[in-house]
Amino acid sequence: MRLSSRIAIAGAVLAVFAGTLVFLDSGRKPHAAAAETRWESSTQCRDCHRDVYDEWQGSHHQISFTNPEVRALSEDFRLEECKDCHLPRPLAVTGFGKRTLPRRTNFDEGVSCITCHLGPDGGIVGRNDRPEVPCRPVRNEQFLAVSACESCHNQHGTTDQWRASTFAKQGTDCSSCHMPAVDRARQDGSKRLGRGHVFPGCHDKAWLDKTYTFDAAAIGDELVLTLANVGAGHNFPTEERHRAVDMMYRFATAASPGEWQRAYRFRMPYRDEATPVNPGNATGENTQLPAGEQKTVRVPIPAGTAAIEVRLWYRLTPFCGDEDPRSTMLVEKRIER
Repeated sequence: MRLSSRIAIAGAVLAVFAGTLVFLDSGRKPHAAAAETRWESSTQCRDCHRDVYDEWQGSHHQISFTNPEVRALSEDFRLEECKDCHLPRPLAVTGFGKRTLPRRTNFDEGVSCITCHLGPDGGIVGRNDRPEVPCRPVRNEQFLAVSACESCHNQHGTTDQWRASTFAKQGTDCSSCHMPAVDRARQDGSKRLGRGHVFPGCHDKAWLDKTYTFDAAAIGDELVLTLANVGAGHNFPTEERHRAVDMMYRFATAASPGEWQRAYRFRMPYRDEATPVNPGNATGENTQLPAGEQKTVRVPIPAGTAAIEVRLWYRLTPFCGDEDPRSTMLVEKRIER
């Protein structure tokens, strides 16, 4: 057989093999628009998806790299590993569910449209096949799964916490809560069902209030405090080691109020902390409250107590005081004696 014939056959075999990979890789379909547009920035999505773009703009995904809180905690990103999730390359580049890698472009876009929606072949992925629209999104099962969130949000075990919860067993996933259904307007005036892109979470008090129930009562000579995680499909608080939830109280006499004291702290400690989160916990023990569980603490009431004041605080960092804007008071209650 002549050399030219051998080369032609080899080329045909490689072409078939490459085509097969297109179908097998990541369980996706070939993407008709992949070679037509190079998707690099969320601004490319803005004109057609203005309402979604406006929701994302200012969200904690969008500001994930420019957020002053994040920059302070990451030492202005001198902690290089923080860039992986706060300025990530498209998830499909590193693989859905796998640790992300940082990019070097569009710093002000943080976790962008491209981060989540750029497919393995360079086209756009979404919830549905839409060949009739300009970006021609293709449905991708991995994009729809929890693994799309897991790349970043399991660095401290959040999606593992979800898998252990009843939420996972019921099929209530990350987007069910953090991307609620919204009506989207079409150009012809009709509406279609879409998903919100604000991604509400721990910076939103109304959202936090959906996650817990808190009860405080004087029973006999004890103050009984109970916090239950009823609405979060993961620990409360979850994710960062910086987050903390504090049950606080003080006993007041007829003459004056006493000092505020902490009954219990819910938190994942830093790796190098030498003391337990609470007296009675082991050093390094995680005291976050898992989904569906509750914690009850009993405190003896001193003689002469005329009233008891109770507060529940959510803190974005464990070392901030009550007056710090990073502390949010969730509940305040006064119990007369």
